[in-house]
Amino acid sequence: MKKTILVMATAISLFACTTPQATTSTDDATMATFKENAKVTTAVFEAFANKDLKTWASYVSDTLKAHGAGYGLEATVGKEELMQRLAGLHSIVNNIKANDIQLYPGLDSVTYKPNGDVRAYVRWTDDGINGAKIDHKYYGVFKFNKDHKMTETDEFFDISGVIKAATETKK
Repeated sequence: MKKTILVMATAISLFACTTPQATTSTDDATMATFKENAKVTTAVFEAFANKDLKTWASYVSDTLKAHGAGYGLEATVGKEELMQRLAGLHSIVNNIKANDIQLYPGLDSVTYKPNGDVRAYVRWTDDGINGAKIDHKYYGVFKFNKDHKMTETDEFFDISGVIKAATETKK
């Protein structure tokens, strides 16, 4: 019995003296970068919702690599082509609103620690040119350069469904 108590006391002492993993200054700096990039992401959403592609473009790198959400849009496109696609979307929807925006840090695929990227979950609402009220979910991953400009976007949502809902003749 004395041995059991002694072993338990030793084990408890070892666990009690173990310090939790401390945050490093690198982790703090990465989270600060994420917070700045999250502000840019929010500004990009606002500019898009306001149909202000000039302001939108000011947050995006000229070397942007964009991965589209639609079937057949898997090829990477640059900033100019993405702006044309957004202008096309603007021509078929109005009253664009980003609702319930949730922004989370992107993670390094090896360490699973924040890396400064931004992951976004958003519920968008818009009105189609046909009068349809559209509500859709959106997920996007955004990468940034040191100047906090978007360098890569990877978006996941039903763009084909949004286009169909906005343009289909009501029955």
